[in-house]
Amino acid sequence: MIVEIGGGEGALTDYLSKSGSLLTVIEKDSYYACFLKNKYSDTEYLEVIEGDALDFDYSGYDKLIANLPYTITEPFLVNLASTGALSSNSKSPKSSKLKSLTLVLSQNSVRKMVAPIKVTEGNSRLFNQEFGIMGAISHAFFDIDIITVIPSTAFYPEPAVTSVLVTLKPKKKRTSVDRIMGEFLTDKKGISPAINSVYHKLMAQAKVYNTKKYNFRGASFSNFTTPAIGAKNIYDLNNMQLSQLIQDLIRNDTKIRGSRSNGVRLSINKSPVNTWELEEDEYRETTALIKTKKQMKSEKKFDYLLNDQKYNVLLRRGLEYLSDEELHELLK
Repeated sequence: MIVEIGGGEGALTDYLSKSGSLLTVIEKDSYYACFLKNKYSDTEYLEVIEGDALDFDYSGYDKLIANLPYTITEPFLVNLASTGALSSNSKSPKSSKLKSLTLVLSQNSVRKMVAPIKVTEGNSRLFNQEFGIMGAISHAFFDIDIITVIPSTAFYPEPAVTSVLVTLKPKKKRTSVDRIMGEFLTDKKGISPAINSVYHKLMAQAKVYNTKKYNFRGASFSNFTTPAIGAKNIYDLNNMQLSQLIQDLIRNDTKIRGSRSNGVRLSINKSPVNTWELEEDEYRETTALIKTKKQMKSEKKFDYLLNDQKYNVLLRRGLEYLSDEELHELLK
């Protein structure tokens, strides 16, 4: 089943309607919705729905194709993540069926989606101000393939920005941080739970870590991050807090995995210091890790969150001046 967002006059719909798959076209503009309904009234297996793409549930579709207004890219991705449309699980018949998204996006949006949580400046890594909710969603759920750059002359009227065709597919390999972030970002019931409550539930149900393997005790795990972050819903965090949350998850992952090899029984809430009452700088110092070789090895699997190669290409070089071959070579 395919869903197309923004059918317009049906240029892409004509092509998709010949695929033999069930096709749903969502069109917000009442004029074009009526136009499409009349145009395809005799076309079998094609449905036109007049409505807002931001209010739709996409979890029942296999493929999503869209040329979105660039201003709604972020709320569109938030809708996909929060409704569970990105949480596909082949072992669960109730999970989302969405296997690929083909989108035309602005260069700016793509840059935010591939943005690392830190960028390299000289010999230091600094907070990346462009990393935000779009980057958090993309890193948690997607493998991003940048197909090609679309010149402005391909559109009417011509946009003032460079456009990029991308394909997003569910990650083949998700790290523990990806899975935890995915749970934070999914809010099917619309209750906006606090990060700490979601994390506590994950740990209690052993959805991420094997409690027997890593010697857990009956702790609440509520202080894996700062109180200012843990007490909020993930969609209420600013960019810097999102970056810090992911770094805290990485730190905690290495601590948990290192607990087994070091013979340490993990009991996060048994510290004699009440970390809820600490200032953030004191919290960092109190919870600092003494890294073992195994922990350092564990950290390497999170390098993709710090790799700024794709980001630098998109940020510092005009994509319109790159050939397809150059672009693919640079973004490998």
